[in-house]
Amino acid sequence: MGFQMEAFYRHNRRALTWIIFFGLLWTMHDFFALIFLTFVISFLAAPLVRFAQQRLRLPRRLAIVGVFALFALGLASFVRVVVPQVKHEAEGLLGKMGDMETRLIEVKRNLAKTNPSLDNAIMSVVQGAITEDKDKKTETTSADADKATTVTVDAVHLAMLEKKYADWTTSGTLDTATLSDVLDEEQDERMINKLISQEGGMILEQAPKYLGGIWRGSVTLLFALLFSFLITMDTTRLLQELHNLKHSRLESFYEQTAQPIVQFGLVLGRAMQAQAMIAVCNTVLTMIGLIVLGVPSLAVLSLIVFLCSFIPVLGVFISTTPIVLVALNAHGLSCVVGVIVLVILIHLIEAYLLNPLIYGHHLKLNPVLVLIILFVGHHAFGVWGMLLGVPVAYYLIHDVFGVPLWSGDVAGEEVTK
Repeated sequence: MGFQMEAFYRHNRRALTWIIFFGLLWTMHDFFALIFLTFVISFLAAPLVRFAQQRLRLPRRLAIVGVFALFALGLASFVRVVVPQVKHEAEGLLGKMGDMETRLIEVKRNLAKTNPSLDNAIMSVVQGAITEDKDKKTETTSADADKATTVTVDAVHLAMLEKKYADWTTSGTLDTATLSDVLDEEQDERMINKLISQEGGMILEQAPKYLGGIWRGSVTLLFALLFSFLITMDTTRLLQELHNLKHSRLESFYEQTAQPIVQFGLVLGRAMQAQAMIAVCNTVLTMIGLIVLGVPSLAVLSLIVFLCSFIPVLGVFISTTPIVLVALNAHGLSCVVGVIVLVILIHLIEAYLLNPLIYGHHLKLNPVLVLIILFVGHHAFGVWGMLLGVPVAYYLIHDVFGVPLWSGDVAGEEVTK
């Protein structure tokens, strides 16, 4: 019996339908940002339109126009007020890189005196973060009573050490232990200097790319606002047109894909809606805390916190790093401790108050599983994997495979067979 295309399609119709769907979706990957933003804005606008209709007694079209006028006004205010402030503060931060380096070296020296073991651990991390440049290095060796210690320093620091060596020789205070300590200190300071220079150079190198991304993002956001307005305004007719596919030659495709797509859209929409509310709360609380602590560059840091709040669990660690550096440069270690306490308090408020109230019974995934999803998603799909990884995983685990939701009430209990 020969191969029959009709029988093959009949037995594999579902698989072929989804292969075609994902193939079509992949051909539109250049428009993912536009599609995603259009969906998110439309989903966020829907409850506001209903509120205006039910509570303010406005006609539907007038309610839609009012809601999107507020969106446009908010976007224009952001571009007019916030963006220049962020630009000014970002330039100020780049201009203070030298002061930040001096402050870090000062903190490092104090730490080396009070807690040498912690100082060594931190410097190991710093050394691992530095991209080695072997062409600018030379080696100098310091002989101890029992063993020789090889220390790597560059030519500039080597000249400084030779000058110090001559001064100590003249004064008669030079000994092997002192020279070894000075060499170690010089190497640590050189590593801090190189790390600051490396990160600053990376920022300057990537600045045109980021500015271009901001411009493209602004244009995409404007188009998304326009498309979501048109879709919301014409929702009834668009839904009718989609339902008409059921009575066309695409009936099989519609039957296979319509319901799962709607379910996934609801999951994704609820996730983005809840995460947006949590991001606003986090940003407001962080801004109030930074004002109390007197941390500068408020607009830049608040924007970083808001954007990172859309990344579950991991976002709090990403956004804390620049806040700690700015606080260290502005007010020293005491302010850093205050920032860490502030972040812990906000994280506790988010975990035990905001998440249960805002998320409710939706998207309850084990935090360890969330971290795994974020790392795998970032490795496979970059930023999109971090943004959509958790909602997609929730949909697959709960709606597709039917796995029961995780409950935090059983955390820590002994697993029994």
